[in-house]
Amino acid sequence: MITFENDIAYYMVKAFVVVVGTLAMMSSCMKLQRKVKKIVILLASYLLWVCFYTFTAMKLFGLVVTLRLCIPALSVPAMLVLYFISNFSPWQAIFNYTMQLSISVMIAVSQTIAVTVFGGGKIVDLLIRLGSYALCILAEYKLLRKKFMLLDYLPDKSWRTLTFVPIGFTILLFLIGTYPEHYTRSPVATLYIYAVTAVMLLVYVIIFHSLLSQYNLQLSEYTNGILLSQSESFQKQLEAINSTEEQIKILRHNMRYDYIVVSDMLMTGDTSGALEYLGSVGQKLDEAKKASYCSNSTANAILAYYIECAKSKGIMTEVHFSMPENIDIDIIDFTAAVANALDNAVNACAKVVGKQKRLRIRTNENKQYIVEIANNYEGMISFNEDGLPISKESGHGIGTKSISAFAQKNNAVLDYDITEEWFKLRIVLPNSKK
Repeated sequence: MITFENDIAYYMVKAFVVVVGTLAMMSSCMKLQRKVKKIVILLASYLLWVCFYTFTAMKLFGLVVTLRLCIPALSVPAMLVLYFISNFSPWQAIFNYTMQLSISVMIAVSQTIAVTVFGGGKIVDLLIRLGSYALCILAEYKLLRKKFMLLDYLPDKSWRTLTFVPIGFTILLFLIGTYPEHYTRSPVATLYIYAVTAVMLLVYVIIFHSLLSQYNLQLSEYTNGILLSQSESFQKQLEAINSTEEQIKILRHNMRYDYIVVSDMLMTGDTSGALEYLGSVGQKLDEAKKASYCSNSTANAILAYYIECAKSKGIMTEVHFSMPENIDIDIIDFTAAVANALDNAVNACAKVVGKQKRLRIRTNENKQYIVEIANNYEGMISFNEDGLPISKESGHGIGTKSISAFAQKNNAVLDYDITEEWFKLRIVLPNSKK
């Protein structure tokens, strides 16, 4: 088969194309998180090393040894470079890179066979390699990228177990292709490579199908959790409203007795007693009266409920809340999001020790409608790649996801911020329709 191993200059060009193609395949399903300048510097440095290694190894050892040393000399450094510029967790990165490397090995073998079959020279060889890598990269970007991004839900320790699959296939392909001799000199080795590849691709399809099925299951559980969270928030709204209404019903029912008592006092000349009694009745009415924080009754009910909860936990509250009349959102969805945010804030604030617990609720209507909920807190807060706070307690975090779902549904912007001792959430809603 045609390998161009005697033309070191062209073999370096071919190796460069294979390496760049493999890097592009590895990058097709990942997100970059570094500045462009740093990425360019890292990749340029790595590619210079590729050229140096290929030239030196071919001169000193020849084709077979050069290929045998590719994994430690070229593949491992490539994985380190890509891991540094991506947002993958360590084992997820290794899984992705070794999987792409095993596929790239198969592509490179097929390229050599295709060049030999067509009896092509260097130009044909270069065109076949460029074309096949371009098609593969485009196909992966279009068909696999979005699905692979969905798999971020999987914890890193799960990727650690899965990683042994592509690592095993990659090592096996390299062993079959270079031991005891190069596959181009052994037709049986070529058959073995394709047999292993068939099994490898089947295993990859099964793995991804299983992971995506698990993702859909977790998505269903997550959706149910959001619905449950919203249902609980609606229940709390009803409890707040019903509690106030029940108190007023009791007082209204008792008013006829109050009338009799006051009338009797006045008839006996006990004016001071009547005034005192009326004062106690007025105090009860004031206590039963629902605090007014907002003109919207639904929003006011939820605010009253959580502010009462906060006060019962010794939290000092500051409330400046209003809603524009022409706001173009579903009030039930909005109050559910506010309820979840307040629930998180009150729970976090309640854990503060050694200083005043504080909760602040503000709105701003200058240009956009902004709701800000701020509280002081204890401990450290970490965020995921989407900028959402991560709950370290089992069974928690649904409220945050529910708020995020509300924001996505209503094209709102969520801004989580830590300033001095304050943890702040701002919900920025789009301009209301006039």
